[in-house]
Amino acid sequence: MTTTNTGKPHATLHPLERYRGIIAHLAGEFHGFQESFWLSFAAQSAVLVPDSTDNIAKRIHEVATALYAHASWYQTLASPARFVIAAMLLQHGIPPADFERENLRLGDLLHAAGLRHGHFHQVLAVIILLQWPGDGRPGRSEIERIKAIYTRMKQNHGWITRIQDLPACAALAQCPESVDVVMARNETIYQQLHGTGIPVGQRLLTAANLLTLTGLEPDQAVERYRRLAHEMDERCGHPRSEHHDPLALLALLDQPPAMVVERWNTFRLDLDLFQAEEQGAANLVIAADLAVLELLAGGQEQSAPANPDVALARLEALHTYHLASAILVGQVEPQLVGPVGDGAYPQWPYV
Repeated sequence: MTTTNTGKPHATLHPLERYRGIIAHLAGEFHGFQESFWLSFAAQSAVLVPDSTDNIAKRIHEVATALYAHASWYQTLASPARFVIAAMLLQHGIPPADFERENLRLGDLLHAAGLRHGHFHQVLAVIILLQWPGDGRPGRSEIERIKAIYTRMKQNHGWITRIQDLPACAALAQCPESVDVVMARNETIYQQLHGTGIPVGQRLLTAANLLTLTGLEPDQAVERYRRLAHEMDERCGHPRSEHHDPLALLALLDQPPAMVVERWNTFRLDLDLFQAEEQGAANLVIAADLAVLELLAGGQEQSAPANPDVALARLEALHTYHLASAILVGQVEPQLVGPVGDGAYPQWPYV
């Protein structure tokens, strides 16, 4: 059931300008760290919504309020995370009432399949499920495919794979090949990335999941990542662990690595000045999001391409980007408020 609202962004897309406009209208009344973090990702998630930045901010608040009205106090939708959920619903044209109904229905199916449900990573998985290609509603067969992917991931990496990988499993389930083919490619990418020097752990698994979404053969996907990492090393210093996520997102692009890293670094430096409180993992990922959006759009005119094949390729690339972006939203925050399952008590809204 594809509902993504990617049809008509503004005639000329300047992602950083739109991001700054949305966050300026969105964040004025909030000052706490949790609110600031989620509002930053909400603004990023809504960059392509075809409306003025002030209206987008107003609509995010309205949807977040609607979600809060029907949430128990301890649930994700009662936490500041509701702002990024609201932005994603706007981006994909999903009315709050429809989402609440589907969240309950799909949550029950996830629970019946043995996948824990009810909190943040389930919400992200549901949003990803609602982007499933085709006109029908995702149901039991799609959930079983997600379960098969999760089971295979758990078999390959039992001590790393956790419930926060549920959104990645929902995204990988949308790859057209069989589960065996998808997960064989995923594991080969994982091992090859490890061979480049990325240590075993959650960031390596997340990078492998994002590179699997490219649909490239493992050698091609890992070479694209390696070339980006080399370019980042040349321009910005040796990539650290927090760079693995944005590098994997940037690997969705097929432009020259120098161009990709230049745009990412320009956005990163601007964000570090503009929102210094988010320096670190948040700004690194948001900068990568904005760079991908600009380069996917070609950086200039957003009128529909005359060639239908080009138009389809653009929509497919944006669809993959939205899946990858949702995965990273579910991965970056636990690193800031306490990693789930690494000895720290999981904090709201992750419990």
